[in-house]
Amino acid sequence: MTHRRRRRVLALVAAASLVAASCGTRLSHDDIVRAGGSTGTSNGQAAPAPSAPADGVPGVPGETGLANESGTAGTGSGTADTGSGTAGTESGTAGTTAVTSATDRPGGGTPGGPIVIGSVADSSGLGSAGYDQVGDALRAWAAVTNAKGGIDGRPVKVIIKDPGGDAAKARSQAQELVEKHKVVALVANDGWTSSVNAWKDYAEKKKVPAIGGNCYATVWETSPTFFSQCPSFDAQLYGSVFLAAKHGQGTKFGGLFCSEDAVCTTAKDRWFGQGYAKRAGLDPVYQADVSLSQPDYTSECIQARNAGVEILALATDSATTKRIASSCRRQNFTPEYLISTSVAEPDQAKFIDEIISAQQAIPFSGTSTPAYQEFAAAWEKHYQEPPNPLAVNSWAAAKIFEKAVRSAKEITRSGLIDALYRFKKERFGGLTVPLSYGPKGTDSVDCVFYMKASGGNWSAPQGDRPVCW
Repeated sequence: MTHRRRRRVLALVAAASLVAASCGTRLSHDDIVRAGGSTGTSNGQAAPAPSAPADGVPGVPGETGLANESGTAGTGSGTADTGSGTAGTESGTAGTTAVTSATDRPGGGTPGGPIVIGSVADSSGLGSAGYDQVGDALRAWAAVTNAKGGIDGRPVKVIIKDPGGDAAKARSQAQELVEKHKVVALVANDGWTSSVNAWKDYAEKKKVPAIGGNCYATVWETSPTFFSQCPSFDAQLYGSVFLAAKHGQGTKFGGLFCSEDAVCTTAKDRWFGQGYAKRAGLDPVYQADVSLSQPDYTSECIQARNAGVEILALATDSATTKRIASSCRRQNFTPEYLISTSVAEPDQAKFIDEIISAQQAIPFSGTSTPAYQEFAAAWEKHYQEPPNPLAVNSWAAAKIFEKAVRSAKEITRSGLIDALYRFKKERFGGLTVPLSYGPKGTDSVDCVFYMKASGGNWSAPQGDRPVCW
């Protein structure tokens, strides 16, 4: 069974399992099919329900509303929020299965009912390679959490929206999650900086906690309702060149920066304009702007080679990183590459000989701590492909939310914010650098996690211990 098919079946099985939880027994496969109706296809047309269990993917007590790849997952007939509507989709077109909207406890649901969370994450569109794992990790967390009885006996319901890089859509989807679905928090909101900036003011006005997301957006460092799972953007940028200077094979430093997003230009400004690279011990010798849509990067590779670059930083997306490395290899130019968290996918080690990467959360490979093993077991149970850093980041955001719920005096938006404010230098089981939250935003320490790729394999030389300066 393909990864995409498996994910759709997981959503279908989950949509029916809330009924199983209420009865105290597990539904048979035929019961699940009858309760679940049909699974959606990419064009939104109904497809036949599966005729066999989904490769061991279990029905999860209390789990419902997990988003499909595309289309809708029917649960009978009727409209959303009535207990028999359509399950939410990543395109953000549908509703919430088997959940009654609770106006008396906005975001928390009725006492004993599901805890509803939303996510606005760009998993499609230009530069979105690998971002589908953001939603996948959130689904995996919800599945294992509900299989263990939920959080303090209450199941978790996840609704994921995908604005596809459209900032206006991102804002409308965030508003829908808050006003229609009454989510208690927005969790793992990764993707374009422009997307999260589009709904920042709205979330602040409504006092909706946003827990985890695009760690390159500075909103996480300055907003009273945004709580990052990562070190600050500046810490990430300096940490990258700090690692390159400490562990790299040379000092001549160059960089290629995408023109499509402010994150790329900020990295260029910090490393070159504000002297981060030089302060870390590198010798900046070359920089250039590139486009993610360029068919070839031969010219930039030749210029970097002629400048004597030994470490080449790439502020681009994953697919472009591979194409740049390919263009440079054709020119017999094989520098050591410095790449960001979102680009450091498992297969990058097969395309690039030597890589240094500063990770925002615990390394996605090379560690064996209990916190990582919990994630790895959940991921392996539901997905066939190896996890990337964005999956780990999303999982970390979910675990922060989970700990906040368990610590809150009441499961409401304000209750969660109060609980989060009490976290000081918290590492959440070793998943993050020490983080502190308060009315002025996330206050992180100057630390990152260190990963290295060599000979086709990734490693975490310091495990889950952050590198600090």
